[in-house]
Amino acid sequence: MGFFRRIFGGGDRGEPRDSAWHFYVKSKFADEILDVRIDAENDLSPEFDGPGDYASHYTVTKEIIGSKSFKTISLHLIFDTTRSFTGDFTIEGGELVEQDAFDSWKAQQQTTNVSDTNVDSD
Repeated sequence: MGFFRRIFGGGDRGEPRDSAWHFYVKSKFADEILDVRIDAENDLSPEFDGPGDYASHYTVTKEIIGSKSFKTISLHLIFDTTRSFTGDFTIEGGELVEQDAFDSWKAQQQTTNVSDTNVDSD
């Protein structure tokens, strides 16, 4: 049972565990904000810029395609040796926004979708 719990999520008490970083990317191609999940344990690649056998830092590049535009947004992030985000990044085709902007956009989209389905037809 423990094997499946580790594979499909859940802690010792059956609680979901998400220790990943979340970045919010606003597309320049369409009206959408995307939640990009970075798993610090599995997504990061070590970089060896200094002497020795230890990583000097970690990086990740995500190619993101939204549901409203099929144009690719490229996000490159840099993390330190403790796998903490350094604040350094490059992005093409979008911009990073705060979680509040994502939450507002998502709520607005849900309101729009509900009002679209409640149209009376005569």
